[in-house]
Amino acid sequence: TGFSNGVISFPNQQFSVDASTRRKGEKMMEVCSDERFKKRVLHVEKRGGEVVSKSKSLCEDMCSLALFEYAVLSVHIHARGCSTAAKFCNRAKKVQLLVSIDGTTRPLVIPFYSFNGEP
Repeated sequence: TGFSNGVISFPNQQFSVDASTRRKGEKMMEVCSDERFKKRVLHVEKRGGEVVSKSKSLCEDMCSLALFEYAVLSVHIHARGCSTAAKFCNRAKKVQLLVSIDGTTRPLVIPFYSFNGEP
């Protein structure tokens, strides 16, 4: 969500999921080669008790969020060697998003939790 002095914007970027272990560094990359799996931003706002949902096109910024707004990012990841969601959740460690606040771009790290509740 946004912060009180302005908006948080998400620049257009390629997503990757970190699946590194102690012995091997590995990244699972976003699928970019097929238009059917193109990332989408579902932006949902709440105004006066009314929920407005709109799909935004991906140009310079994917979306901008003010206070109490949220967005759902739909991204397809090429998870080689993960035949089930449980295997993906056990291998995935974190995803890093770039966010722009007051003109300064910063990384935002979001950890994945495995099915046993450990990060």
